[in-house]
Amino acid sequence: MLHLITGTLQHYNTEKYIQNAMFGIQVEYLGNISGKKGEKDNQEQTFFLYPYLDDTSKTIKYFAFDTPEQKVMFQSALKISGVGPKTAFQIAHLELSTLQDAIKNLDYKVFEAIKGIGPKSAKKILFEMKGNIKIEEYQKLDINEKLYKQIITALKALGYDKDLIREKLDSYPEKITKENRDEVIRKIIKDM
Repeated sequence: MLHLITGTLQHYNTEKYIQNAMFGIQVEYLGNISGKKGEKDNQEQTFFLYPYLDDTSKTIKYFAFDTPEQKVMFQSALKISGVGPKTAFQIAHLELSTLQDAIKNLDYKVFEAIKGIGPKSAKKILFEMKGNIKIEEYQKLDINEKLYKQIITALKALGYDKDLIREKLDSYPEKITKENRDEVIRKIIKDM
């Protein structure tokens, strides 16, 4: 089974495929129609895959994600009883800040906006997700995306590798805020 693939996103009628020089694979993908934000069709990208065994049709369906965090969120959403792969897939594609706010403020209407989810199911999903997300995953959601990008940009300008910066940010033990942003940058530079 595949869990990561680098290739180009292709559209044939209503079906989506990720294709590289060796093979192509049909996927469910909700990312930007022309690929990731800022990227054009036929540009090579890396996708994180989740193989899902569909018991009714006895097939493997691949769900493709732009980030590993989306894949983790999908897996967490699948653990909720009554949530199938299509609903979990849509939950995983919610903006992290929107999801964070919904969980913190117990705002079930965010989930109710997803096709096929009523108020009762939305409340159930909210409370189960609040319990299913591990502390480390929840802390990742708690990082302000704007600050995250600012730190990456600042450190990239100093010549540090983007992937290494992300790795350090993901493992940072404290919540990142505007007040401690400079301290975070100093500690990451020290660790590299």
